[in-house]
Amino acid sequence: MKHQNNSEWRDLNDGQDFVKSLIDHLQTPVIQLDERVTYFLYDKNSNIILTVAHLLGTDFEMNKRLLDSLVKNLRVMTVSRVVFMVQLERVNEIFLYELFTYCWENRLLNVLAIFEDYEITNTFYSYSPFPSYQLEQRLFDPNSIIFPDRLRDLKGFKGDIVYKGTLGHFMEVFEQKYNCTFTQPIPLKPDALLPSAELVAAVRNNTVDISLAITFPEGYDMLQYTYPYEQLNWCVMLPVEADIPRAEYYINVFDLGSFLLTLAAIFVISMTLSGVLKNHGYSVQLYEFILHDNCLRGVLGQSFYQVRRASLLIRAIYMHICVLGFLVTAWYNSYFSAFVTSIPKEAPFRTYDDILASKIKVLAWQEEYNELIARAKDLKKYERMFLVEPNFNKFLRMRDSWDTSQGYMMPTIKWVVVNAQQNIFSRPLFRMHNDFCFFNNIPLGFPVNENAIYKQPIARLILQLTDAGIVSYWTRNGFAEMVESGELKFSDLSPRRDFQPMQLQDLQYVWYGYAFMVVFSSIVLLLEIFRNRLKLRRQRKSI
Repeated sequence: MKHQNNSEWRDLNDGQDFVKSLIDHLQTPVIQLDERVTYFLYDKNSNIILTVAHLLGTDFEMNKRLLDSLVKNLRVMTVSRVVFMVQLERVNEIFLYELFTYCWENRLLNVLAIFEDYEITNTFYSYSPFPSYQLEQRLFDPNSIIFPDRLRDLKGFKGDIVYKGTLGHFMEVFEQKYNCTFTQPIPLKPDALLPSAELVAAVRNNTVDISLAITFPEGYDMLQYTYPYEQLNWCVMLPVEADIPRAEYYINVFDLGSFLLTLAAIFVISMTLSGVLKNHGYSVQLYEFILHDNCLRGVLGQSFYQVRRASLLIRAIYMHICVLGFLVTAWYNSYFSAFVTSIPKEAPFRTYDDILASKIKVLAWQEEYNELIARAKDLKKYERMFLVEPNFNKFLRMRDSWDTSQGYMMPTIKWVVVNAQQNIFSRPLFRMHNDFCFFNNIPLGFPVNENAIYKQPIARLILQLTDAGIVSYWTRNGFAEMVESGELKFSDLSPRRDFQPMQLQDLQYVWYGYAFMVVFSSIVLLLEIFRNRLKLRRQRKSI
């Protein structure tokens, strides 16, 4: 703010006269900071600021406390502009080297220094770290750029990264656009991938400048991550519903309602036929009013005995039985044939309870599983649904094995590749449904140091590539590129549908029905034998 009350400055020492003059003459807000106290300016102020620091003498260690406080105050925005006013009569290159080396180590990129002879020489000093340290001496020109955009051209600078995944295109475009080269100081095995936690740790301990592998931020704190490269949905990939066992064809043709309706029709016809036959003087048993033998045989498409010289009404009932038998037989055979040629599937999973009730286990890497349970505590009741694997590379091998006996935790970007590969299969093996996504729209960014100089260039490039649709194109083309690189192949991994003759287990329910009827008829036979013996005993006693 512009200073208005000059009385507050009466007790200030002479070293603050410069600050007082700034407040009096500038029409922009001015904040005076004490080196003994640090602030997180980025949290409540614009990052478009100019910092002026007053350094005393050539003793770098004497000024280091002020510089450390400056770095802490400019946390997350160390690429902002800084002017050092050095209280020396003339330039000292050794002091400048120490000062600018310290600035580069702490990623203070846009800095300049002036000395007491500036009003005479109009000379200021800065440095360029690209491709290596260079001291710059320039004359002030009102029409020239004082703070050039040093990140526009890195001049072949070699930066340290740790890299994994399918983000090679982005790395290549970044290197071309900003004229730099990324190297990997950490030796990596070509057949092994590092977990994201290890990649983030390499950035946090300053082993590398940036991890060119996107991951989700811890606690959604984006200060130590770049602008999101993509939005992630974290879902479960489940096997496509399996074919129902062939033994169930016989019982799935009829649903319960149709079966009961058919039984009711047979009962009504049996009762009507038995009543008419009895009225015409024919002998009818009591059980035939419930299920008449002629009616049952006719509905099953079998021949049956017909009374001689049947009346018109009896013939009409017989005709009705024949029509019903034809309809039921044709209906059953047509549906059964359709089941054989187009096999129905098991009921799809619609909720987590369905998965829990099935034999399917969801494979998850232990770190991801712990993150899931920590963030979604309501899923604790589904812990039995997961098969947790602590080894990361083993988890990847199992996930890429196309084993349909279990489901897998999978991000949507990986699902794009899996789904593209399934398009060449004779039939898909897995599916991913939005109802089984644990998290949606998780921002994924590149882990970087919070004072990294690459954050703004990466953000600009991400926005440009996303707006042009190039990121989406790279994602869709991922499978074809993996085939070209030899990691995947254009091959049908789905199981073949070979002809299989009817087996004993295919008649499982038929044998169950047959066994039930044999047992039932045996019981009836034993009851009849027992009844006849009782009858004979009674007759003998009566004699």
